[in-house]
Amino acid sequence: MSRSGHQAPAQQPLQVLDGQTGGAAAALRELPEALILVFDSELRFVLSAGQALGRGGRSPSSFHEGQSLAEAFPAEMWRQIEPLCRSALEGETRSRELWSTDGRRGLMVDVGPLCLEDSAPSANEPGALTGGVAVVLDISARAPRDPGELSSDPREHFELVFDQAPVGMGLLDQDGRWVLVNHALCEITGYTSTELIGKRFKDITHADYKSDLEPRRRLLAGEIATFQTELRYFNSVGETMAALLSISLARDQDGDPLHFIVQLQDISERKLLEEHLRHLADHDPLTGLRNRRLFEHDLKLQVGRCQRYGEQATLMVIDLDYFKQVNDLHGHKVGDEALRAVSRTLTRRLRTTDLVARLGGDEFAVLLPHMDREGSEHVAADLASVIAACTVDAGDAVVHLSGSVGFALIDNQARDNEQILVEADRAMYAAKRARASVARTR
Repeated sequence: MSRSGHQAPAQQPLQVLDGQTGGAAAALRELPEALILVFDSELRFVLSAGQALGRGGRSPSSFHEGQSLAEAFPAEMWRQIEPLCRSALEGETRSRELWSTDGRRGLMVDVGPLCLEDSAPSANEPGALTGGVAVVLDISARAPRDPGELSSDPREHFELVFDQAPVGMGLLDQDGRWVLVNHALCEITGYTSTELIGKRFKDITHADYKSDLEPRRRLLAGEIATFQTELRYFNSVGETMAALLSISLARDQDGDPLHFIVQLQDISERKLLEEHLRHLADHDPLTGLRNRRLFEHDLKLQVGRCQRYGEQATLMVIDLDYFKQVNDLHGHKVGDEALRAVSRTLTRRLRTTDLVARLGGDEFAVLLPHMDREGSEHVAADLASVIAACTVDAGDAVVHLSGSVGFALIDNQARDNEQILVEADRAMYAAKRARASVARTR
């Protein structure tokens, strides 16, 4: 039954377009690659135009009004196309590249909504969607070929390898603008080829990327054949990514420069893993603070700055009081939570420029740049006070903590970081003895 309510003659071929759209119909009939399919709300043909798709494809003239759209495609393709068509009936426009399971048959499908001519808008449903239109392109030629099927033309081999290379590849002119990019480069950066062509390479690189003008000059001069570096770049949504960049130079038969050949490999996951491993090596796994190894390195650098530039700084060493009793009475789980509570308290109290570390056990250290004696005495008393305010829930009891704080000043007279650590440690034990003495007299 046609949409006007009249019975269609048996096996009557679809009329592509008629009346005032006859000129468009003539053009559609001659489409060399595309197949145009108009369908109703039941995913049945209303009209079609264009050429057969791929080897063994069917011509639009072999389809008839009322036939199922599914008959136009192999079953495995239709399973992928059907959701796109149903989305069009909901008013959506969608586009997908689809491939058969063997990778030899490929289609680019664009599907969108359509108000059919014989369903004129009414007062109740102005412009109601009653169908959709699909534009289908055969892209099977982009599928990988068997070695025996490759053309003998080496230029065709290059184009095939270039476009399907798993590494991002592109050509830059001598002004650093993209003139050719492959599919992998678009995938890595998130840009389409249209967006990249004409864009300067530096426009997507992070500000910390060192200029490659000098390596490029050496390439042009023939001093080097290629150069490689790591850099950070921005993808199409503004995220910072890491990449390994390799650049070489293509020359013509006379040796004159043509283009820079760029290879870009996304190494973001590798860099995240490296950062994670570095963090594990430099930080205490329980508290997340710096460990002794990293802190001693930072202390050594600070001592060097004080010796060379006359800076002032302070090293503080903190030891929790009676911490062994916390572990013995309440268990190591409560002891671990006490250490985490102290680490959070110290981090919140101190400046962002101050460095906090867990040296081991219940001993912490703090490095305060640009700090004099008066300021150090104030901070030491304050840290002892905030630690005393720390409590830990032990289930049947609340554990109250306390700590002893000692410090050593660092100036241009400091010998080395080991000496400073010894001085701060002695000051901490002196503070601990003084606290114990006060407790005994009470």
